[in-house]
Amino acid sequence: MKAPAALRRASWNLVDQVISSGTNAALSFLIARSVSSADFGGFAVAFTVFSLVIGVSRAVSTSPLSVRFTTVSPEDFRRAAASGVGTAFSLGVVGGMGCLVAGALVGGAAGEALVALGVVLPGLLSQDAWRLVFFAEGRPRAAAVNDAMWAVTQLAAVGALLLGGFDTIGLLLGAWGLAAAAAALLGLRQSGVRPRPGTALPWLRDHRSLTGYLLAEFVTLQGGQQTAMLIIASVGSLEAIGALRGAQVVLGPTTILAVGMYSFALPEFSRRRATLTVPEWVRSASALSLFITLSGVAWGVLFFVLPNAVGQALLGDSWRGTESVLFASIVGQAGAAIVTGPSTMLYAMDRARVTIRIHVVLAVLLFACGVGGVLIGGASGAAWGFAVAFWSVVPAWWVLLHREARRTVLQAAAPVDQPST
Repeated sequence: MKAPAALRRASWNLVDQVISSGTNAALSFLIARSVSSADFGGFAVAFTVFSLVIGVSRAVSTSPLSVRFTTVSPEDFRRAAASGVGTAFSLGVVGGMGCLVAGALVGGAAGEALVALGVVLPGLLSQDAWRLVFFAEGRPRAAAVNDAMWAVTQLAAVGALLLGGFDTIGLLLGAWGLAAAAAALLGLRQSGVRPRPGTALPWLRDHRSLTGYLLAEFVTLQGGQQTAMLIIASVGSLEAIGALRGAQVVLGPTTILAVGMYSFALPEFSRRRATLTVPEWVRSASALSLFITLSGVAWGVLFFVLPNAVGQALLGDSWRGTESVLFASIVGQAGAAIVTGPSTMLYAMDRARVTIRIHVVLAVLLFACGVGGVLIGGASGAAWGFAVAFWSVVPAWWVLLHREARRTVLQAAAPVDQPST
């Protein structure tokens, strides 16, 4: 791996993540400042559902590209990309139908947001799939261009709606999703690949040895945390989940950094799987974790130094609740960030079948501590519960990294089967 080329790819990965996550944060700020706390809670419910669905899509549709197709021929990669994006689109259609039904049953602000999400979900998942295709292909600049187009389009559309007085949750989310669909069409032109939704089932079958574990991980881990968030909204209040979502938005730059570095590191280290030594795996994981964790803590502490008016300017009436959970959220995010290194390296080793053990334990802890926390101490209690859960499994990640790195080095000389497309 040539350092200058790798540095350029890392830089473009980070630029793309800044554009993608930064735009989502800007959308959250606009909505928080334009609607009531209850309506912002409805938006948080829809965004939580979106986070669940997009996680499932990434696990089963595009994850094989970054793990198993980084060294194949261009022709094989194009066929794989067509199947991966087609699978994401199919999941968007199925998930969208579920959102429409759920929205009609729930009603209110949350129901309106879910119906809007259901309409635009296929476009959202397709656009995200193109981003991951470009990352796996080593073309993060193309992903950044695609996300920049989405950012400009969605902010222009949402801004026009707000200026015109059309500030309902459904319309705002609809503009966000339709802009994603436009960016997905741009992805077709950028890649020159036509998605193949008809190959979704064969794609899932051929890569279930990887995606099955990744899906199980996501369902247990994110499912536990996000389901806890939905229960917090029901047993606590929409204001409570709005406060937790507000903290996520405020701490968003750390998430941007973590996801950007993960998107870069996964395919890069997957390509080098057969050449790295155990100390190199461990040093790489340590450097990645240390960089992300220290950056995140520094960013979070900044909000305790800045005037309170800054938070109010960002989140409006929602800042008061967010401020009450901010310190606990910083501690929890540090616990999640410090395992970014070992988890990324384990995925690059194609070791999803072993990482699921930790995720099962963490999922149970997130659910139990999050829900238990809100019952005991409201939104602040939930935030501290999540923090305890994240830090409880940190040692296990590093033990697992050392063990699997030794196994990977020992197996490096074994022949590798060509992945199916």
